Amino acid sequence: MPLRRTAALVAIWCACAAPAAVPAPARLPDAVVRAIDAVSTADLKSYVEVLASDKLKGRGVGESGNRQAEEFICETLKKHGVSPAGADGSCFQPFAITQPALGPRARLVIKAADGSIRDEFRGGSDFYPLPDSGSGEVTGRLVFAHYGVTTANGTHDDYAGLETAGAIAMVLDGAPDALRGDRTALLTSKLENAAAHGVRGLLVVTDSPAGARQVWPESDASPRSTSYKLASDLQSSLPVATLSQKAAQPLLDALARNEPLAATLTPDVAGKTVTVHNVLGFVEGRDADRRGEMVVIGAHLDHDGTDAQGRIYNGADDNASGTAAVIAVAAAMARAAAAGERPARSVLFALWNGEEKGSLGAFAFVAAPQPARRVVANLNLDMVGRNEEVPDPADWRFAGMPKVAASASLNTLHVLGYSYSPDLVAELREANEAIGLTLKEDYDFGIHNLVQRSDQWAFLSHGIPALFLTTGLHPDYHTPDDDAARIDFGKLTRVARLAARAVWIIAEGAEPALKKR
Repeated sequence: MPLRRTAALVAIWCACAAPAAVPAPARLPDAVVRAIDAVSTADLKSYVEVLASDKLKGRGVGESGNRQAEEFICETLKKHGVSPAGADGSCFQPFAITQPALGPRARLVIKAADGSIRDEFRGGSDFYPLPDSGSGEVTGRLVFAHYGVTTANGTHDDYAGLETAGAIAMVLDGAPDALRGDRTALLTSKLENAAAHGVRGLLVVTDSPAGARQVWPESDASPRSTSYKLASDLQSSLPVATLSQKAAQPLLDALARNEPLAATLTPDVAGKTVTVHNVLGFVEGRDADRRGEMVVIGAHLDHDGTDAQGRIYNGADDNASGTAAVIAVAAAMARAAAAGERPARSVLFALWNGEEKGSLGAFAFVAAPQPARRVVANLNLDMVGRNEEVPDPADWRFAGMPKVAASASLNTLHVLGYSYSPDLVAELREANEAIGLTLKEDYDFGIHNLVQRSDQWAFLSHGIPALFLTTGLHPDYHTPDDDAARIDFGKLTRVARLAARAVWIIAEGAEPALKKR
């Protein structure tokens, strides 16, 4: 799960026993139940210990440890009889990512109606492009769209009454008071909303544009601090830069007087490109009418690499835990298939790369599913081996979450995406009847924005029902202390078995619907 300044996460070792089992749901054949019950705590521990070992050096994107993780996962899937589902008979779906770099020619030119230059800015204290920016130069009418926010329920729309097609929009940083803490205030949401209104470029008015320098990677940055984006997005993304309040105010005053202004925004963003891989395995469905549909269960394999001080961010919980669980689910489904039991729909087991850089692998997959079948649902496992602990809700890392002691969440599993995918939640709860975890639906909303911070968002944002399962945030999150010794492997085993049951039920059931919000 990528780190945001709007949220973070401290767990303690728990050797608690699993709750007493209750009879398995009738929808699972006996051979499937046996295959799932064979999910082994010892196997899960061995997977996590390899993935979170110092040898893999934090699995940073583009680094050798990341590639070693890809190879280990592929070989482990094949060892368990899971069919490779990548390109050319391999396990791998390659995709290109780019490390954005800011060039020396970044500028913003404002022209009056007669074509004369009114203002010109270069990268500095008043104007600075952002790493989220596309590379293309754009020219258009300048419009002011207040905060650039449109709520899904239509109660607030800053673009109402504006002609924005082909324009460059100026928007204020943040959100109106009534929407503070809402995800619509995030830059990603403002970019999506601007593009939906035909805007060609975005200028975000802020008190400190020069602070944008801090979010650009240094030339010697570690994988942990380096920004990446899909190489295809460098050309297609909306150009975006920050503009100081001081520089923006005369422009805002002119627009208020209905003076026509035009802007040319030149981000001068380029970058070097590397290729990484999603790792994909597959179990074919039994139903001739539905095997062309896929249920995708996934987790991200990458983490933060090594920092400039040489400290390794092993990411045992984030997300060797989820990766291990998906491998275990894949092995269980392969065992069931070998015993003659397959679900009606096909199931894809996906270990995503580049999640820490913005769910890049998941977005690359959704744009071009491999194999080319219709995805009907996604189940995402991210940080599923610890206990949630929020010691201080005032700490910016926890973004106003309620105070939670680790001892109060020993059996808790958070379910996100419930407001979008109620059908999947119902099937997950059915699956949990035999497991007995405490499922909580509590984090779809809030400034922490957890629902958009892992790989299921790539599916939800493309209209595909999806759920995100997590045991919660803790203070070891994105620190060198997130090590295998701190994982609760008994809890991880229960989560993996729950996920396996849920995947079978979803692959057998009616096609889930996506609830519009």
